[in-house]
Amino acid sequence: MERKRGIDMTEGEERPAPGAARRAPARRTRGTPRKGIDQDQPFFLYAAPGHLVRRLHQIAVSIFLEKTRAFRITPVQYSALMAIRAFAGIDQRGLARVIAFDRSTIGSVVERLERRGLIVRETDRADRRYKALYVTPKGAQLLRDMEGAAHAVGETLLAPLSERDRRAFMRVLAKTVDLNNELSRAPLAALDEGEE
Repeated sequence: MERKRGIDMTEGEERPAPGAARRAPARRTRGTPRKGIDQDQPFFLYAAPGHLVRRLHQIAVSIFLEKTRAFRITPVQYSALMAIRAFAGIDQRGLARVIAFDRSTIGSVVERLERRGLIVRETDRADRRYKALYVTPKGAQLLRDMEGAAHAVGETLLAPLSERDRRAFMRVLAKTVDLNNELSRAPLAALDEGEE
């Protein structure tokens, strides 16, 4: 790069003809700022329960991904793997219900776990449409290896609270989730008789 008369020149670039006037860049002018609509209305976002729950969820996911980075697993995949271990032979529909996850996207979660060799799907002999899910030895080992990291997620999330506040928070949180379960697009539901 060559520097001539305050102009940066790169190789292959044409030089301005001697005495050629340089154009000044066009000036952008800003119009008079317009007053926003309803700017005088109260801003209560930071006190809205829904906003706070969304922020807490963001924080919880961020902590989870940080603490469990070495295991390359998402919170939903972890929940699914734990549920498949607890309810051996459960199918995708039942899995979606017990972890309160959307039925239309649970298939992609199961696929990823299966692709990694953490679970297997087996066709039921009596009902060929029923695909039973089981944790593999590799999946079981992953869950055992993750125990400390998973525990650290909760500890980190609740660390700013006193022991008393933690108990109160968890009690109120569980109660709020439970009493609003039916309002969810994917309510938590118990397995039907014989599904375990």
